[in-house]
Amino acid sequence: MNTVKIKKLTFFAIGLAVVFSFSAILVSKSMKDPKLFGPVLTFENEKQSYGEVPQGPKLDGTFIFTNTGQNQLEIKNVTTSCGCTGAVVDEKKVFEPGESGKIKFSFSTEGRMGHQEKTITVFSNDAKSPSKNIILECIIVAQGK
Repeated sequence: MNTVKIKKLTFFAIGLAVVFSFSAILVSKSMKDPKLFGPVLTFENEKQSYGEVPQGPKLDGTFIFTNTGQNQLEIKNVTTSCGCTGAVVDEKKVFEPGESGKIKFSFSTEGRMGHQEKTITVFSNDAKSPSKNIILECIIVAQGK
Protein backbone atom coordinates (compact mmCIF):
# COMPACT_ATOMS: atom_id res chain seq x y z
CA MET A 1 0.00 0.00 0.00
CA ASN A 2 1.16 3.45 -0.68
CA THR A 3 1.41 6.10 2.02
CA VAL A 4 -1.55 8.12 0.68
CA LYS A 5 -3.92 5.17 1.15
CA ILE A 6 -2.52 4.44 4.62
CA LYS A 7 -3.02 8.08 5.62
CA LYS A 8 -6.61 8.05 4.30
CA LEU A 9 -7.41 4.81 6.13
CA THR A 10 -5.84 6.12 9.35
CA PHE A 11 -7.79 9.38 9.08
CA PHE A 12 -11.01 7.44 8.39
CA ALA A 13 -10.42 5.09 11.38
CA ILE A 14 -9.71 8.01 13.74
CA GLY A 15 -12.82 9.85 12.49
CA LEU A 16 -14.95 6.74 12.98
CA ALA A 17 -13.60 6.29 16.53
CA VAL A 18 -14.42 9.94 17.36
CA VAL A 19 -17.98 9.59 16.04
CA PHE A 20 -18.57 6.38 18.04
CA SER A 21 -17.11 7.98 21.19
CA PHE A 22 -19.42 10.99 20.97
CA SER A 23 -22.38 8.72 20.26
CA ALA A 24 -21.60 6.64 23.35
CA ILE A 25 -21.35 9.78 25.50
CA LEU A 26 -24.72 11.09 24.23
CA VAL A 27 -26.43 7.76 24.82
CA SER A 28 -25.06 7.47 28.37
CA LYS A 29 -26.23 11.03 29.17
CA SER A 30 -29.73 10.37 27.84
CA MET A 31 -29.92 7.19 29.95
CA LYS A 32 -29.58 9.44 33.02
CA ASP A 33 -32.21 11.96 31.86
CA PRO A 34 -34.89 12.00 34.60
CA LYS A 35 -37.58 12.94 32.08
CA LEU A 36 -36.89 9.72 30.18
CA PHE A 37 -35.85 7.32 32.93
CA GLY A 38 -36.85 9.02 36.20
CA PRO A 39 -39.57 8.22 38.70
CA VAL A 40 -43.22 8.36 37.62
CA LEU A 41 -46.06 8.95 40.10
CA THR A 42 -49.08 6.94 38.90
CA PHE A 43 -52.37 6.81 40.82
CA GLU A 44 -54.83 3.91 40.52
CA ASN A 45 -57.59 6.54 40.45
CA GLU A 46 -57.03 10.29 40.29
CA LYS A 47 -60.67 10.95 41.21
CA GLN A 48 -62.81 9.15 43.76
CA SER A 49 -66.55 9.70 43.98
CA TYR A 50 -68.32 8.70 47.19
CA GLY A 51 -71.89 9.46 46.13
CA GLU A 52 -74.22 10.59 48.89
CA VAL A 53 -72.73 10.85 52.38
CA PRO A 54 -74.39 12.08 55.57
CA GLN A 55 -73.63 15.52 56.93
CA GLY A 56 -71.59 15.48 60.14
CA PRO A 57 -69.19 12.50 60.21
CA LYS A 58 -65.77 12.68 58.62
CA LEU A 59 -65.24 11.00 55.28
CA ASP A 60 -61.97 9.05 55.31
CA GLY A 61 -60.34 7.48 52.28
CA THR A 62 -57.15 6.50 50.52
CA PHE A 63 -55.59 7.12 47.13
CA ILE A 64 -53.14 4.39 46.11
CA PHE A 65 -50.16 5.19 43.88
CA THR A 66 -47.25 3.31 42.34
CA ASN A 67 -43.82 4.42 41.20
CA THR A 68 -44.02 3.25 37.57
CA GLY A 69 -40.70 4.88 36.70
CA GLN A 70 -37.13 3.63 36.77
CA ASN A 71 -35.68 5.60 39.71
CA GLN A 72 -36.67 6.36 43.31
CA LEU A 73 -39.83 8.42 43.72
CA GLU A 74 -39.87 10.95 46.55
CA ILE A 75 -43.14 12.45 47.78
CA LYS A 76 -42.06 15.94 48.83
CA ASN A 77 -45.33 17.44 50.06
CA VAL A 78 -49.10 16.99 50.08
CA THR A 79 -51.50 19.95 50.26
CA THR A 80 -55.29 20.30 50.19
CA SER A 81 -57.62 22.84 48.60
CA CYS A 82 -59.29 23.79 51.87
CA GLY A 83 -58.98 23.48 55.63
CA CYS A 84 -61.87 20.98 55.80
CA THR A 85 -59.63 18.35 54.18
CA GLY A 86 -56.45 16.82 55.53
CA ALA A 87 -54.07 14.50 53.68
CA VAL A 88 -50.86 12.65 54.52
CA VAL A 89 -48.51 10.17 52.89
CA ASP A 90 -48.81 6.79 54.59
CA GLU A 91 -45.65 5.68 56.45
CA LYS A 92 -42.73 6.67 54.19
CA LYS A 93 -41.86 9.22 51.52
CA VAL A 94 -39.40 7.39 49.20
CA PHE A 95 -40.55 4.57 46.90
CA GLU A 96 -38.47 2.26 44.72
CA PRO A 97 -39.53 1.47 41.12
CA GLY A 98 -42.64 -0.72 41.22
CA GLU A 99 -43.34 0.09 44.87
CA SER A 100 -46.75 1.42 45.95
CA GLY A 101 -47.89 3.81 48.66
CA LYS A 102 -50.97 5.59 49.96
CA ILE A 103 -52.22 9.11 50.38
CA LYS A 104 -54.74 9.04 53.24
CA PHE A 105 -57.30 11.81 53.53
CA SER A 106 -60.01 12.96 55.88
CA PHE A 107 -62.78 15.36 54.85
CA SER A 108 -65.05 17.07 57.39
CA THR A 109 -68.67 17.10 56.21
CA GLU A 110 -69.80 19.18 59.19
CA GLY A 111 -71.69 22.32 58.11
CA ARG A 112 -71.57 21.44 54.41
CA MET A 113 -74.35 20.46 52.02
CA GLY A 114 -74.67 19.42 48.41
CA HIS A 115 -71.99 18.59 45.86
CA GLN A 116 -68.44 18.87 47.19
CA GLU A 117 -65.22 18.46 45.23
CA LYS A 118 -61.89 18.72 47.07
CA THR A 119 -58.43 18.69 45.53
CA ILE A 120 -55.31 17.16 47.05
CA THR A 121 -52.05 18.21 45.39
CA VAL A 122 -49.12 15.79 45.62
CA PHE A 123 -45.62 17.19 44.99
CA SER A 124 -42.87 14.74 43.99
CA ASN A 125 -39.62 14.40 42.07
CA ASP A 126 -41.49 13.11 38.98
CA ALA A 127 -39.81 15.31 36.34
CA LYS A 128 -42.73 15.18 33.89
CA SER A 129 -45.40 15.92 36.54
CA PRO A 130 -43.83 17.44 39.66
CA SER A 131 -47.31 18.16 41.04
CA LYS A 132 -50.40 16.02 40.55
CA ASN A 133 -53.95 16.74 41.60
CA ILE A 134 -56.18 14.01 42.94
CA ILE A 135 -59.83 14.70 43.64
CA LEU A 136 -62.45 13.44 46.04
CA GLU A 137 -66.09 14.27 45.51
CA CYS A 138 -69.34 13.57 47.28
CA ILE A 139 -72.85 14.84 47.77
CA ILE A 140 -73.55 15.73 51.37
CA VAL A 141 -77.12 15.14 52.49
CA ALA A 142 -78.77 16.09 55.77
CA GLN A 143 -78.94 13.20 58.25
CA GLY A 144 -82.31 11.51 58.48
CA LYS A 145 -83.27 12.19 54.84
